[in-house]
Amino acid sequence: MAFNLSLDRRGFLKALAATAGAGALPALARATDDGSGGQWQNWSGNQSARPRNLAYPATEDALQKLLAATTGTVRAFGGSHSFSGVVPTDDTLVSLEAMAGLRGRDGDVLHFGAGTRIAQAGDQAWGEGHSLVNEPDINLQSLAGAIATSTHGTGLELPSLSAQVAGLTLLDMAGRRHRLTAADGELFDAARCSVGALGLVTEVSLRTAPAYRLEEHTWTLPLDEAMDFVEREKNNFRNIEFFAFPLGGTAIVKTMTPTERQDDNLAQDDSNDLLEMVSELAMRAGWLTSTLQKLVTFFVEESRRWGPAHKIYANRRTVRFNEMEYTVPAEQGVTCLRQLCEAIREHDINAFFPIEFRYVAADDTMLSMFSQRPGATISVHQYYKQDYRPLFEVAEPVLRRCQGRPHWGKLHGLGAAQLRELYPRFDDFLAIRRELDPQGRLLNDHLKRLFIDNG
Repeated sequence: MAFNLSLDRRGFLKALAATAGAGALPALARATDDGSGGQWQNWSGNQSARPRNLAYPATEDALQKLLAATTGTVRAFGGSHSFSGVVPTDDTLVSLEAMAGLRGRDGDVLHFGAGTRIAQAGDQAWGEGHSLVNEPDINLQSLAGAIATSTHGTGLELPSLSAQVAGLTLLDMAGRRHRLTAADGELFDAARCSVGALGLVTEVSLRTAPAYRLEEHTWTLPLDEAMDFVEREKNNFRNIEFFAFPLGGTAIVKTMTPTERQDDNLAQDDSNDLLEMVSELAMRAGWLTSTLQKLVTFFVEESRRWGPAHKIYANRRTVRFNEMEYTVPAEQGVTCLRQLCEAIREHDINAFFPIEFRYVAADDTMLSMFSQRPGATISVHQYYKQDYRPLFEVAEPVLRRCQGRPHWGKLHGLGAAQLRELYPRFDDFLAIRRELDPQGRLLNDHLKRLFIDNG
């Protein structure tokens, strides 16, 4: 095919590897011209809202006044990289974008406004001689939104952003200000990953590490070999992950290790146009999908890059998709992935985007997917123009059988009854939620399904 002749090997690698996290386009949020409220849409376009009030408070006092003046449901949005219905409301939608930036430092703890994007936090931490302990590969989320959904990177000994929180400030719906640290016990454990159900976070304090540099190594393997490699070597790399192509039987493996190299090599090929073209081709000619996935091994070059940690974590991507992610017990991760790949092949599901596989350390929050157990996260993606339901309906039963917990910001079909079985402290969280928001003003339809047990 003429298509083969235009493929760039390294570009093809970067484009494919970049598909496995949330994208880099901003959400769409604007006031309507007629003054009737606003319009909001998430990155992939599968969630939207027309709130009567779209607010951008710049200070905590302004936010307190807003909460006192509003009626109905209040929800907040940040980078809008969630695919589940955690944001939409027809009442009041709040952005904390103006409440951003580094506010202070106490030793290795840095204090940020809640609207600070991860990219900004990483850069400002570097300026203070520090780095975040770990980061996701998309850094445009706000810190408040990232901890609300326990956003994470990869590394068996490295926790999610929720577990890196040393303190936070929370405004409840009565306008009361709670400055929380570990000394506050259960309330702190609940607030570090709350899906925005307890109040609005205005400041986040993160434990950081002395500034460090990373070297990223990326290469391809046959899928079975990649699974064996990652299971065998998961304790031997600071960061390790891979991207599985079930129909093609191929995989892209990526590791990161600390380095002292000072001659930064940060170059990344921007091949989003190529990825868009391949996704369109796979969507329109499903019979080619397995062949396109097999091409990964043929066209991908082994590559390395290195530099400041926050520069190496980050990827840029613009090709949109919808996503489901479950976290299973770490020791079951590869076995569960094998079962998922078999199910996709058995049902002949047309999905070009790879499945991303990562490890995350256990934590002591109430509702993090990693609460009281280390996890293996399995992220399933479908190109945004394709119906994701056939793929996700095959994937979800497999992931649930493996004791999986759904990512709060990704698509899933669970409600309160099922979630209670997965989280030992679920009822403790519900009690705190009722205490802080007795009228349920923070609960949109999606959160009502999550946190109100109807039998």
